[in-house]
Amino acid sequence: MRLAAEGWHILAQGRRERPLHETLDAVREAGGSGDAFQAEMGNMEEIAALANWATSSATLDAMIHCAAKFTYGPVSTERFADWDRSIDEVLRATMRLTAHVLPAVRRSEGAFVYICGPTSWTGWKNHAVHCALRHAQAGFARALFEDVREDGVRVTLVHPGFVDTPSVNDAGKDRSRMIQTTDISELIATAVTLSNTACVTELTVRPQRSPYL
Repeated sequence: MRLAAEGWHILAQGRRERPLHETLDAVREAGGSGDAFQAEMGNMEEIAALANWATSSATLDAMIHCAAKFTYGPVSTERFADWDRSIDEVLRATMRLTAHVLPAVRRSEGAFVYICGPTSWTGWKNHAVHCALRHAQAGFARALFEDVREDGVRVTLVHPGFVDTPSVNDAGKDRSRMIQTTDISELIATAVTLSNTACVTELTVRPQRSPYL
């Protein structure tokens, strides 16, 4: 909403039609404009179509990537199918979408932002595959920065702690003490609107007060 209010044209992507329409309504209420595209992150053909759509406009100034499939459970041969879906939706989608839009972002000397998290540098019980994918995603972003920094392209990793969203399990936690989505979005907006003389390469955000009861 902040970027929309500042005159950005927002390209929103998601799987569900209603939230996309709600997003565009909020963008317009903020004084901005936008369009939407439905695509599944695990479908490489849909990712290519999404990239073609996003790069068909005059410029593409930033890509903010926050989609990910969460996988939980022990290491087991019974989970191969779930792992493969996770690899597609978390890692392969990140790399392919980036590669598709990179020429356009290079031309605009724009920015990439990847929402990652603490599982990109830690190991959590029953999260082996999720941790592996987040480690890989973070490694990809860090190396990408070195590839594109001389082109004036910024690459930022954002690592949030507990954020107050519907997908967070709030059992035994106080939502009012969690990081708010407006906190994260403010940091992202700042990262993508910096001049290309500076790049915030990594942001770790933790709740000021512990949300655990």
